[in-house]
Amino acid sequence: MPTPEIAQRVRIYLSQDDAWEGQPRYVAMLDRLRTIGATGATVLHALAGFGPGQRVRPGKIERPDQHQSVVLEWIDRPDRVARLLPLIEDLLAQSLVTIEEVPLYRAVLRGSGPLKGDRTVGDMMRSPAPMASTEATISTALALLIKHRLSALPISDAEGRLAGLISEQDLAWRIGLRLPLNLFGQLTPAERDTLVAPRINRPINEVMSAEPRSVSIFTSLSQALVTMIEWGYTHVPVVDREGKVAGIIGQEDVLRVVVEQEPSVSSTVTAAEPPTTVAMVMQTLTPQLGLGQPLGLALDQLVAKPTRCILITDSAGTLRGTLDLGGVLPQLSTEVRAALMIALHTPQPGVFKTSQLLDAFVQPDPPSLRPEMPISQAAQRLLALGHESLPVVDNEQRLLGIIARGGLIRAILQQSE
Repeated sequence: MPTPEIAQRVRIYLSQDDAWEGQPRYVAMLDRLRTIGATGATVLHALAGFGPGQRVRPGKIERPDQHQSVVLEWIDRPDRVARLLPLIEDLLAQSLVTIEEVPLYRAVLRGSGPLKGDRTVGDMMRSPAPMASTEATISTALALLIKHRLSALPISDAEGRLAGLISEQDLAWRIGLRLPLNLFGQLTPAERDTLVAPRINRPINEVMSAEPRSVSIFTSLSQALVTMIEWGYTHVPVVDREGKVAGIIGQEDVLRVVVEQEPSVSSTVTAAEPPTTVAMVMQTLTPQLGLGQPLGLALDQLVAKPTRCILITDSAGTLRGTLDLGGVLPQLSTEVRAALMIALHTPQPGVFKTSQLLDAFVQPDPPSLRPEMPISQAAQRLLALGHESLPVVDNEQRLLGIIARGGLIRAILQQSE
C-alpha cells in the first residue's frame, strides 16, 4: 500500500444568519472558493450549537433557527490551502477557522500544478550568476553570453548591485550585431574581423539596458514566469534584499522543475483534471517550406527569423527534415556565405544568387513530439535534446504544428494558477 499523502482540512464555523452582501456568508464563501480554484467544499448544517456571543441558561439548549450553526469544510492540498485561504480573508469576519492535516486513503483532488506555492526563485536559480561589470567591454559580455548560453547577462556595479542588463536584442538594436550567438563559433577569422570586431570594443554601459528587469530571491516560481512572459525574457536576473545579483533563472530552469515534480503513479490521490497535452498548446502555424524550393528563399526566411528553424515537408505534408542557419552555414559556397553574413546585418530579400535547391541542405529525421503527449514529457524531451522547439507529428509523420519552450511555459503557468 502506498504511503498516504497528506492533505489539509479547513473548517470555518459560522452562524446560519451570517450575511454577506445580501446572501448567506457560507454561500458567498462557497462561491469564492469555487471561483479561485479550490478542489471542493461542503457546508454542514448543525442540529444545535452556540458561539461565544450566544449564552444560554443552564440545563436548556435553545435552537432558534436564526442562530443555528453551520460549518464549511474544505479539504485540499496544503500548497493550495496556503495560497487560497488569504483570498477569502475578507469573508471570514470573526469566524472560528481551524486547519488540520489529514492523511488520504483515496482522493480525487485538483492538481497542485507543476509549480508548488512554496517554491521560490531562490530555490532554483543558478548561482553564482555569470555577469560582467559596468567597466567591461561588449566583447566580455558577448563571450559570457555564448559560454553560458544566455539570452541576457546581468551587469553589476562595483558593490555587486544590479546596474544593467545586456541581451541579444540590445546587441542587435544598439550596435547592429544581429548574428545569432550560436553561429559565432562557426565564423572564420576574416568574418570575425570584418563583421564582429568593429562592434564589440565599446564599453558595456553604452549599450546595456540601464533599467534592468529582475526578480527577488523570494519571488515564487509562478510569479517569475509571469515576469518572463510579460517582459519577453527567457532569462531574468535574481537579486537579494540589497539589490545585489544573487543568481539568474531561465525557462530551462523552470522546465526542469516541472520534470522533477512529475507525480508518482502509485499516488493515493488522483488528479481531477486530465493532463494538459501537446495538442492543447502547440502552434499550428509554423515556418515551413516544401522540398524542391530554392535555397535562396529558405535563406531569406532564416535571416528574417534567425533564432528559429524551418520545417521541411513533402507534397503530402509529411515532415522530411529541418533547416537552420547553424546546419546550413558550413555547406554554403564562399559567395553565398558572404551574402548571408551581409544579410544578417542588413536584411534585404533577393540577395542570394544561387540556383541550388534546399533539398541538399535538409537535416533529415528530426526528433518530434506526438500530440497526445503530456506537456511534462514534452518538457523532458526538450531539455534532454537541448532544443528550443520541436515539431509535432501524427502517426503518419504528417506535420501538425510546433511546440516551443515559451508555449510550455505559458501552459505551466495556467496549470499552476
